[in-house]
Amino acid sequence: MTAFEEMGVLPEIGKAVEEMDWSLPTDVQAEAIPMILGGGDVLMAAETGSGKTGAFCLPILQIVYETMKDIQEGKGTVKKGSSGAGKGQWKMNVYDRGDAMAIDPDGLLCQSRDSQGWHGTRSNKAVCGKGKYYFEATVTDEGLCRVGWSTEKAKLELGIDKFSFGFGGTGKKSWGKQFDSYGEAFGMNDVIGCFLNLDQSEIRWSKNGIDLGKAYDIPGHLRNEPFYAAVVLKNAEMKFNFGNQDFKYPPKNGYLAICETPADNCISSKIIGQGGSNSPPAPNAPQAIIIEPSRELAEQTLTQLQKFKKYISNPEVRELLIIGGVNVRDQTDVLARGVDIVVATPGRLEDLISTGKMALHQCRFFVLDECDGLLSAGYIDLINRLHGQIPKVTNDGKRLQMIVCSATLHSFDVKKMAERLMYFPTWIDLKGQDAVPETVHHCVCMVDPAVDTRWKTLHKYIRTDGVHEQDRIQVESHSAADDEYRKLFVLPLSLELLGGVTHQTAPSTSKVLEGVPVGSRRYY
Repeated sequence: MTAFEEMGVLPEIGKAVEEMDWSLPTDVQAEAIPMILGGGDVLMAAETGSGKTGAFCLPILQIVYETMKDIQEGKGTVKKGSSGAGKGQWKMNVYDRGDAMAIDPDGLLCQSRDSQGWHGTRSNKAVCGKGKYYFEATVTDEGLCRVGWSTEKAKLELGIDKFSFGFGGTGKKSWGKQFDSYGEAFGMNDVIGCFLNLDQSEIRWSKNGIDLGKAYDIPGHLRNEPFYAAVVLKNAEMKFNFGNQDFKYPPKNGYLAICETPADNCISSKIIGQGGSNSPPAPNAPQAIIIEPSRELAEQTLTQLQKFKKYISNPEVRELLIIGGVNVRDQTDVLARGVDIVVATPGRLEDLISTGKMALHQCRFFVLDECDGLLSAGYIDLINRLHGQIPKVTNDGKRLQMIVCSATLHSFDVKKMAERLMYFPTWIDLKGQDAVPETVHHCVCMVDPAVDTRWKTLHKYIRTDGVHEQDRIQVESHSAADDEYRKLFVLPLSLELLGGVTHQTAPSTSKVLEGVPVGSRRYY
């Protein structure tokens, strides 16, 4: 097992890397590869030549390959007919959630680690019409939470408008931004039962099997609305049971598990991912987009990807270089046949996206290499537009990962962009911010020989390193010497040596050499 395989890299990729004589990962690779494989956003700052390209190419190549393999084997897609209201199909909707709300692949565990704001989500199905329905929510980590029922018109922050009803851990019920005391507070490991009675138009909750009583009568204008299971969290975590497993505190009085809702009283959420999980991947929609500031860097990155994927097959990962100076028809033909990873410069990439030749709805990795160079070149608006067009959750429920790397990430523009676009990024800074040691003092002394003329009265010249006495201007002909002479003569320089051979007819040669001691004149 190679050192790269110990970090979770596939053996096929590890074998290719070993053939490149990469016996051990560099510092930035050892930090970044596990982070990216784990699904996080990463900012990398390291010196040029430290292996940043391998640090993001290796995990991206692996995840793209694994995703393609899952699709090939029928994993990661929803089977035909699974969108019905049958038992076991209810889960939280990954397409209907706040920015900092994380949902596990089963759709039953919700988590938000933002301690500053509330982030909510709703279920992928709703109940309507008639019937009595129940689900359980268990607090699995400390924090603030509200759980309850929400309609389509409600905001994700449960209970702050008149279209949703919530019960919070502080012992307050909420509707229309009105918080009233109800039941009792709950916390870690408590199980909250959520009851919806559409027959009598009422909502109630229970704590650890104890009925807390009726909380709300459903207003008339909401009685025909579909109701979704909903939650909002603030640095907290909750796990849901819609009836797929045995309830810890089974409901009484005719309440059904929400996953047993009759088909006539169950509807699916209208908020779904682009393309749908049942549709085959579009050939012109890559899973990874790597943006480079120059053609040379793009070519280098593509070459590395091709080396890394040497032993990967079935399915084969297809890459494409999109740069200017190449026939655009050749690039569109490759896109039409199918591509998985795109390495591009901004100009041509923008052209293909704006003309519809390349789609973004399947993109899972958005990489900005040499980010400071991209921003200084004025591509910030393009980066914002592309990020806005890329779905934040893929069709298989995976979150968009953004990776930014450069020789330095300490510019204000890079930090501002990271705060705006990235999701709790991990900083891997192996370069450090340029700084002057405290023991070094700067002193600036302005010297203008035209203003301060005391140098004229010096009895001997100030001693220097004498480097300019070694200045040479090599010329190959008299005409070249004349050209160099004219360049020097028009500059505001004090010429002590004039290197070169000039025609005797050169107009001001004698004036230039006037006052220069004969012994110090040297010609070449």
